[in-house]
Amino acid sequence: MFAPRNPAVRLVASWTDWKPVDLERSDDGWWRTRVNLPDGDYEYKFRATSVSYFSLDKEVDVFDPYGVSISEDAEENTILRVRGGKRVDVAYAWKHDDVPLPSNRDLVIYELHVGDFTGGQGDRGRGREYEKGRFKHVAEKLDYLRDLGINCIELLPVKEFPGKGWGYSLRSLFAVENSYGSPEELCRLVDEAHARGMRVLIDGVYNHADSESPLAKLSYEYWYHNPNPDPEEMQWGPKFNYGYYDAELGVYPARKYVNESLEFWVGTFHIDGIRFDATRAIADFKVMRELTDVAHRKADGIKPFFTVAEHVPEDPAIAGRDDGAPMDAAWQDGLARLLQAIVIWREVDGNVPTDLAALATKLNPAINGYKRGDRFVNFIGNHDFHRILYLLGHDAGVFDEAAFRRVKLGTALLLTAPGIPMLWMGQEFGFSAAKSLEPRPLDWTLLKNDRNSDLLEFHRKLIAARHAHAAFRADGFNVVLSDAERSLFGYKRFDEAGEMAVVLANLLDRDAGGVEVSGAGLPDGAYVELIHGDEVSVEGGVLRTTLGPSEAKVFLRRG
Repeated sequence: MFAPRNPAVRLVASWTDWKPVDLERSDDGWWRTRVNLPDGDYEYKFRATSVSYFSLDKEVDVFDPYGVSISEDAEENTILRVRGGKRVDVAYAWKHDDVPLPSNRDLVIYELHVGDFTGGQGDRGRGREYEKGRFKHVAEKLDYLRDLGINCIELLPVKEFPGKGWGYSLRSLFAVENSYGSPEELCRLVDEAHARGMRVLIDGVYNHADSESPLAKLSYEYWYHNPNPDPEEMQWGPKFNYGYYDAELGVYPARKYVNESLEFWVGTFHIDGIRFDATRAIADFKVMRELTDVAHRKADGIKPFFTVAEHVPEDPAIAGRDDGAPMDAAWQDGLARLLQAIVIWREVDGNVPTDLAALATKLNPAINGYKRGDRFVNFIGNHDFHRILYLLGHDAGVFDEAAFRRVKLGTALLLTAPGIPMLWMGQEFGFSAAKSLEPRPLDWTLLKNDRNSDLLEFHRKLIAARHAHAAFRADGFNVVLSDAERSLFGYKRFDEAGEMAVVLANLLDRDAGGVEVSGAGLPDGAYVELIHGDEVSVEGGVLRTTLGPSEAKVFLRRG
């Protein structure tokens, strides 16, 4: 155990009948002992004299901060497996490392919570009702996601955390959450995703930890700030002190632990990227760049890798590693709130649905601060928001067919806009619920309803169009229609090779009648409308169509 400030550390293990064994401290800050064990499965923990302010000079029991598997019982022992006379943390034979994976720009991300993605009503696995969601159950649904057009899944935290929540208060940066399955089952999930050409991102929490984490109980001020310097609303637990330097050992302890975790997870679980939680709280761009450099070095040259910041309020300066920024990309939170405002037709956090100029700005990489579409991730909802159908009913009093029309409108804007789109699990078929930290599995029986299955097909069709046509993945963007009086909005999407699409939207839930686009540089010829399959002709640079209530149309020039 690395515990340079603790005056005594002992090992308590199943092979000693849980009788403590003294460890010896070396000059490098590590406490060690050597034991000879036959092959088998064992459990152990450490018993140390704490130097944390709240338990000073008291003995505390902790699991190994570098342990990969923790027992599921209240004892929280570290699981040790010995095979061939050696410690084995993860034993998995990778099968699909040679499958090509999509580039960052080509991603369509699906954010999911392992515990709630499966196991809900109507969800059966191999002829039986599911138990609580686990890695193996997510793996069983990968074909569903592939058929939807998803080529990247983003897992909410999957490292050891207490309780049944989302996992944003971690007790370890190494251990796999035991309620989700074994490290090998996580490897298999990643491997099976790769077999289908799908990348896997994990949600990484590197700002704070759980108050019962081993490091907090051992030596709080060696690893964390005391007191926490953040405002109260940003205090989610012990905050890593990246600035503290141990001059005696020549290390930054918090950086050492986090960097070693990053290397371990990229190398051991073959993940394809990390979404960094609460980067506004981490704050230091240099530290964040160091963390992402460590992760990228482990992956670069082997496969594409993606680092994404959740930075709220937004600061586009955090995105663009190739220009020296800390991260590859960032969540575009401001566009999400504006899209929510448009869908429910209510103001959301200062975003007004009638502000077409703001919509044009936030959609356009040339002027939204990010410079390129592969530097921002767009979404209508994620785990931090009430679901959009819930907002429609609760905040706007819109239900039934009208609500589904509004969701389709937002979806069309999301999936045809510059940037990398992301769906929150269940969004594609209209799962509706308030934000909750309590378990809330998806209700798969909804797919028996015509409106829900139709919404799923709507998503599938537009995602397929995005994959098939480079214009939607490029940065080319021009507004071609902005009619504030009628709340009509349209834009042109194009790539350097000359492929071009036109998106027109009626933002109001009333019939717009005839709509005309002219003076937008549209070449004459035949255009197909991708949602309904209709064909129109552009003559003299003029495109004429009609738009129904809350309707969006997507036109692609033939040839």
